[in-house]
Amino acid sequence: MPRRRVFRRFLRLLAGLALAAPVPAFADPLYTVIPMVGADSRAADLNNLGQVVGYMNTGGTFHAFVGNGSVLTDLGTLGGSSSTAVSINDHGQIVGDAYLSGDLSYHGFIVNGGSMSALPGPDNLQASAIDNAGRVAGAMSVSTADGDQVHAFTYANGSYADLGNLPSGDGSRALGMNNAGDVVGAANKVIGGAPNFPEDPFLYHDGKMIDLGTLDPNGIWSGATSINDRGQIVGYAGLAYDPANPADIYPQTAFLYQNGKLVDLGGLAPHWSSSAADINNLGQIVGVAGIADGLSHGFLYRNGKMIDLNALIDPASGWTIEDAAAINDLQQIAATACRNGVCQAVRLDLVPAVPEPSMAVLLLAGLALAGRRALRVSSPVLRRPG
Repeated sequence: MPRRRVFRRFLRLLAGLALAAPVPAFADPLYTVIPMVGADSRAADLNNLGQVVGYMNTGGTFHAFVGNGSVLTDLGTLGGSSSTAVSINDHGQIVGDAYLSGDLSYHGFIVNGGSMSALPGPDNLQASAIDNAGRVAGAMSVSTADGDQVHAFTYANGSYADLGNLPSGDGSRALGMNNAGDVVGAANKVIGGAPNFPEDPFLYHDGKMIDLGTLDPNGIWSGATSINDRGQIVGYAGLAYDPANPADIYPQTAFLYQNGKLVDLGGLAPHWSSSAADINNLGQIVGVAGIADGLSHGFLYRNGKMIDLNALIDPASGWTIEDAAAINDLQQIAATACRNGVCQAVRLDLVPAVPEPSMAVLLLAGLALAGRRALRVSSPVLRRPG
């Protein structure tokens, strides 16, 4: 059989082996920064469709917005000067807070079908979360035998459920909720705790408010900010005053609560505070951590490690991710980023990873090259008859 035909068969064999080689591993993902809205805006949440909500500057006042990077909607107000959106579900329903006419009181709103309306209830009712069933969680004033207090609530089907207090406290605030209707937040841990009114993180589950405790008994303020559908909870835990960092008056650290335990997630720099804002159903966490006096960066916590988000974007882009507010199950992140002195709401999207060639593919490619060279050397030299 001619040598060149043998070599072609050899190449076909190598190609088949290469296709059968294991799928190569991908390098750590990088994010690209996609602006949602203009200067002086801030992101608060996003859903699994990549829609981001927050607030934006509308020429001296701030309005709630929803955007996806190509379409931006000003959600307006409840008659007052300003509003802010804080949570969006996968159906595009949005909740937040807005001033009423005259700017004398702030009130929770819901956006359903593109129209903003005030949640029924007392003045100064605040909305903080909405799940995929349309249930709303927040905080409102209630009258009790001990006087007026602020209690966490849920709202569904036109009625409110008062979530009450911790047994040792006299007030609570809902800050997050999952799709099972479990609520997390911060609750006063003592009665009449003036002037600091210390708080503990809580979980409201099966009709009961549970104190999650804290990492440091000398820390003043702790709270739970988010719970995923697996029951994992994140938030911030108050710490004792740190003499090594007198600029941080009320230090705190990001935490993860799972399997009945609080886990300290640490920070991006020693002696500076951190706070976890959200956790997705993959167990990935985002938040903000101090790096120096007056400076903070957004972080991503995964696989047991806190990573500065600025290490996961192209440094040539000029962006600095100052905080991260939410992460969805597609690993998109709602954040606030600054460039050239301008800060605005952005979304971080994963850049499709480029596969690295496996050792098997490299080896087969080397063998093919060696075979071609060997054939070239062994082929007879044809001379022109002369």
